[in-house]
Amino acid sequence: MKKITLALKPLVSTTVLLITAMTFAQSTASYNITFNSTWENETVDPINGNSTATIPGNAHWSNFVGATHNSNYTLVEMGSLASLGIKNVAETGNNDAIMAEVMNEINVTGNADQWLQEGFSPFAAISSAMFTDVLVSEDYPLISLVSMIAPSPDWMIAVDAINLRDGNSWKTEVVIDLFPYDAGTDSGTTYGAANQITMPFEPVDILINEGPFNAKPIGTITITFTGETLSVGSQNITQVSLYPNPSNGLFNVKTSNSNSLNEALVYDILGKQVATFKNTSSENDLQIDLTHLNNGVYLVRLVLEDGSQSTKKVIIN
Repeated sequence: MKKITLALKPLVSTTVLLITAMTFAQSTASYNITFNSTWENETVDPINGNSTATIPGNAHWSNFVGATHNSNYTLVEMGSLASLGIKNVAETGNNDAIMAEVMNEINVTGNADQWLQEGFSPFAAISSAMFTDVLVSEDYPLISLVSMIAPSPDWMIAVDAINLRDGNSWKTEVVIDLFPYDAGTDSGTTYGAANQITMPFEPVDILINEGPFNAKPIGTITITFTGETLSVGSQNITQVSLYPNPSNGLFNVKTSNSNSLNEALVYDILGKQVATFKNTSSENDLQIDLTHLNNGVYLVRLVLEDGSQSTKKVIIN
């Protein structure tokens, strides 16, 4: 039995399941996701220009961030109030809160599958961002993304729960024109307006013929199917065991010989990843030594070689 040591942070106590049976997703598809901007003054570009005001010299985009998820989770929705995460992205381009929201959906509620983040290049108004080979599970077929239009009071681009499934198959391509949106948290009307907190917050709304924008899109997102689906029957079930639980800090991880542990990811209660273990020797019977930690609860996300995952709450006492 191989012994592994992980460095973690203590959390508050809660209950835990000892053994989880994981059903493999019936289908998985690979996609490339590309956004190309057309953010320009309408005088400079009469055909595609969408800004009635001069584009600021430092115009740029914050990181494009979001998640793949199911219908039980909403990252951003037109006509609804922005979450703290969406507010922070739209106002400052800060991703900490929205990442914590998504990680909570991944590790606690189980309504999201993965966090997505990609930067823009170049640092300019006319720019692009591309996610390559994003694996989308049939169980989490929706994609939501958001990026700040910077500088601005609280303006952003966003896609809300784009479904990549078409009945029982995957869509081959999705092309969507994106328009500027207002997060409803700041009342400024110009790119460089001083902070003017909107009280109370207003619902997320589209900026067509409002502020410095006309009715033209500010860019286009293209989602392209790039990989074959992997179908797995519903009877193909494996088990991963993590025991004893609670324990004094020594935990055994046992998997089948044909599908061993690939990595263990450890998160705190806010969804921040605090440790990672790679099972480089493909052992199927491991011992994780956490005896150096204080008493508390940790979330351990176990990822097997075939990509299937299980998140467990472990207690050290």
